[in-house]
Amino acid sequence: MRILVHVCCAHCLEATLAGLKHEFGDKLQAHGYFYNPNIHPLIEFRKRLKAVKVLNEVLRLPMDYEEAYGLDAFLRTVWASGAAERCRRCYDERLGATARHARAHGFEAFTSTLCVSGHQHHDEIRAAGESAAAREGVRFAYRDLRAWPARTPRRRGVYAQQYCGCIFSETERFRTTRKELYKGPSGPDSA
Repeated sequence: MRILVHVCCAHCLEATLAGLKHEFGDKLQAHGYFYNPNIHPLIEFRKRLKAVKVLNEVLRLPMDYEEAYGLDAFLRTVWASGAAERCRRCYDERLGATARHARAHGFEAFTSTLCVSGHQHHDEIRAAGESAAAREGVRFAYRDLRAWPARTPRRRGVYAQQYCGCIFSETERFRTTRKELYKGPSGPDSA
């Protein structure tokens, strides 16, 4: 199967490929596509893009990279949608672009590394992928790959992110932590 894999991060890429190889074996012809205008801030976007490139030096997966930082377009897509719609619109944007890329380059199907994460909304991913597939005339190969743990990149020293990617998920991730808070002259950071 000639399949385009939307790559959100290095952390999930290797596990996604392992799951696909388990299913398709030698028939799998995977090609990666890094497209993530949701990742913010800019330095986080660069870290994730670099991590995918570093891991891919080992994997040697054919890969296309959208390296433009997409803050403006992403915010226009999700800004006023509210928390309930924000992730759905983000999935729609990224999987829509992946479906267009798959059609333009003659792939049989497309999927996403998002399907590995236990933190993502799988029903929404599937719906967004199937909608994009119908619009573009290329099949969405949804697979629930959460059983394939993403461990190898960390063993290789590849950067693993701490939140989904957008500024909203960053806030949700760190809202209750005390990370980087000033504790004053008598606090543990004072010496």
